[in-house]
Amino acid sequence: MRWNGLIAEWHDRQIGASDDWESAIDANLETSEIILLLVSPSFFASPYCWGKEMTKALERHARGEARVIPVILRPCRWTSTRLKVLQAVPKDAKAVTTWANEDEAFDDVATRIEAVVEALQKADAGAAESALTPALFRKRERGKRTSPPGEVGALAPGEGDAAPLPERPHPPADAGPSLSRARERAGVRAAAVPKPTEKNGIYIGTNPRDLPDFAVFKDDDLPWLPEMVVIPAGTFLMGSPPGEEGRWDDEGPQHRVTIGKWFAIGRYAVTFAAYDHFCEVTKRVKPGDEGWGRGQRPVINVNWEDAKAYGEWMSVETGQPYRLPSEAEWEYACRAGTTTPFSFGATITPVQANYDGNSSYGGGPKGVDREQTVSVGSLPASLWGLHEMHGNVWEWCLDGKRTYTGKAVADPLGPIDSGVDRVLRGGSWNYAVHHVRSACRFASDPDDRCCNFGFRCARVQEP
Repeated sequence: MRWNGLIAEWHDRQIGASDDWESAIDANLETSEIILLLVSPSFFASPYCWGKEMTKALERHARGEARVIPVILRPCRWTSTRLKVLQAVPKDAKAVTTWANEDEAFDDVATRIEAVVEALQKADAGAAESALTPALFRKRERGKRTSPPGEVGALAPGEGDAAPLPERPHPPADAGPSLSRARERAGVRAAAVPKPTEKNGIYIGTNPRDLPDFAVFKDDDLPWLPEMVVIPAGTFLMGSPPGEEGRWDDEGPQHRVTIGKWFAIGRYAVTFAAYDHFCEVTKRVKPGDEGWGRGQRPVINVNWEDAKAYGEWMSVETGQPYRLPSEAEWEYACRAGTTTPFSFGATITPVQANYDGNSSYGGGPKGVDREQTVSVGSLPASLWGLHEMHGNVWEWCLDGKRTYTGKAVADPLGPIDSGVDRVLRGGSWNYAVHHVRSACRFASDPDDRCCNFGFRCARVQEP
């Protein structure tokens, strides 16, 4: 719906670190045409969500100014609340997590929301504001609109009376084990927000917090700037389970890791073209290319100090905080929501990644051994739009190896003391296939350079 121009959504992931979060939420609740309440036990456990946000949403619904749609994410006693009079989604108000296939559940939700959007478009036909882009959440003149009983978002007469609003000095913490606050609740984007500038599917000069998850952006339309992918906050299982083929002891025990804030990571590893520009500007010696060529091939023969200096230079040039990704951020991005050995599944082939094709994994076939790097973007992307996270070059990470304890952690960081060996991830063109697994860890002295060492940048919210 977003790409078809049917909606323009807003949610609280777009609130910056220093922004007035309550004012931002209130402003969007006041201007939304459709409000999705993502319902779960943690939604009801939050005094702010339960009290202020839901009350304001239901008040606007009762006045005919907005359509409120409860999306039942996890089983809870929502029918014992003021939401019971609304038609919830997905089908039969069956919680998403109880469906045999959650993708089917979300598809059902999307279908029903799309029907509401189309109904609103028809209702707006002929009105002066119809010249605006139809938006899921857009600023509009207040006007009464009633919903037939049983229709998605319908509210019985007399329902939705205001309840006392509890004081809440800080945003509520997410109480769910794996759903971030951004997924627990969705709101709106007002029409006053300028449309981001796009060029060939890449947003140019747009604040990534205003972009959808997994959107590709550049800070400016300059050839040496990297294409970055917006990665949402979330939770994942880090490490590998016992018995995974090719597993090393330092990959366990597997444990739950929460990435608390969105960040962005390079769509590709940093290329020779980009790094050579950096060298020319800063008067550094350019690294060798082993005779394979430069241009769009990933830069090699760089050590951790080189990669760190590149991120610091990028921060100065763009005015935005760039650095190497932490090991946890790297694996989270690499996995792209999967729990299998590779983001592509239980096995992988040289058609998908550049490694020593004389090796095989999980019953998969052997294949070509390229014996050198390939240009970035020449192999398939993951579900999150990232290329060559498996193979091609080992990628430097910000931190050193931490010892896994099996305990759940948030935004973990390994040792960063001067001189500590730093983590490299992803495997490379001359390593066997089990080294390119999502969980595989390697580390080296920060001064080491090698023909299979490279890196990709991360852009974070704060330095």
